[in-house]
Amino acid sequence: MRRRRLALEQKGPEPRGHAPDLDEQADIAAASGQSVGMPLFLNQIDAAAALDPTLEDEFASTAEEAQEQPPIDRMTQEGAQAAGDLNQDAAPLPEVSGTGIETELSAYSLTLRGRTDATFSSSFRTRNVRTSAATGCDNCADSECVHVTGILESTFRVATTVTLPSVSDFPDLTPCQRQRVRDGITNVLAPHEQQHVAAFRTYNGTVATPFDLTVCRTEFDARMQDLHDSIDSPRQSAARAASDALDPFQFDVDLDCQD
Repeated sequence: MRRRRLALEQKGPEPRGHAPDLDEQADIAAASGQSVGMPLFLNQIDAAAALDPTLEDEFASTAEEAQEQPPIDRMTQEGAQAAGDLNQDAAPLPEVSGTGIETELSAYSLTLRGRTDATFSSSFRTRNVRTSAATGCDNCADSECVHVTGILESTFRVATTVTLPSVSDFPDLTPCQRQRVRDGITNVLAPHEQQHVAAFRTYNGTVATPFDLTVCRTEFDARMQDLHDSIDSPRQSAARAASDALDPFQFDVDLDCQD
């Protein structure tokens, strides 16, 4: 039995499971405002533009760019743009400055001073005095004028007194501080004052000075005194200068200790 083929336009309806052909897809897309062959997200843009005419230009530009670029390049560009947006959001941190913790520390010291007093004394005497008659004295007659030779022996002595502070002068100290003061007095201040003593003691000694004078008898004692004083004055000045060279001096005891 022969079967007769129907013409194309006389074919019956397609089964439900059959996918529409390209022409049918174009008709459906045209009815919904979409473009055939466009990615889904761009077709969605066209639909939104249909709802909001103000977005039509913006979406049209996006669609044109999407058509001009291959899908792979477009995805790469979109990823790079997203990464750039992230970098733009990470604003640079500002410079930082500040200060550390302020700490206060108090330390104080005690100033120790000593004193050395000197008392200078001297004496003199003549030795081996020889007297003979003389003339030409200004202040007396020739009978009272004499020629005198001999030795003037001068003796110089200095007495020193050293005054040092005492630990008991500072009653409010702790045991540790008292020990530091005691050590300062004994090991620093006292030795310094002994240097003053040594400087003053350079005055001590005996000096023999020969003399040969023509003088009135009544003036002999005064002339010996003047001779002795002329030796004493520079000797005493030298001892004072040696002591002064050691000053100013003071010793500060560090009292920053516990106990």
